[in-house]
Amino acid sequence: MVEKLSKSDVAFIQQLPVGRLATVTKECEPVVRPIWPVFDSVFFYFASDPDMPKLEHLEENPEISLVLDDYDRENWAAVKGIRVQGEAEIMWEGEEYRYAHSLLEEKYPEYRTTDGGWKEGDVPIIKITPTSYSKWATAQWKK
Repeated sequence: MVEKLSKSDVAFIQQLPVGRLATVTKECEPVVRPIWPVFDSVFFYFASDPDMPKLEHLEENPEISLVLDDYDRENWAAVKGIRVQGEAEIMWEGEEYRYAHSLLEEKYPEYRTTDGGWKEGDVPIIKITPTSYSKWATAQWKK
């Protein structure tokens, strides 16, 4: 069973605009890239251009690591983050796809524009099911 996150953890994750996703190639070479995720308190979702290498990596090995962190350049005592281990699933359509798409549009206004938006089936949305979390902070986490 996956550790339950506190309301403070969820709020922290939801306010961050960018995370870093790690996948591995067929040759087991790690690759880290930025993603723009949403989190509904259970699953993470992010969109991807359809021809990106990360999709091939996820098809070959769906295990991922995702880091969401924040810090104040002027105050390193405020450094904190969460690492998510999980399994990724590539979605192209369906009810959950539409749900995730609406969450992404809500968080990222760019996805509501003609240039940044898309229709179901045009762009994959990746769902991450967390299997574990680890947290770090230079100060104590709020409960």
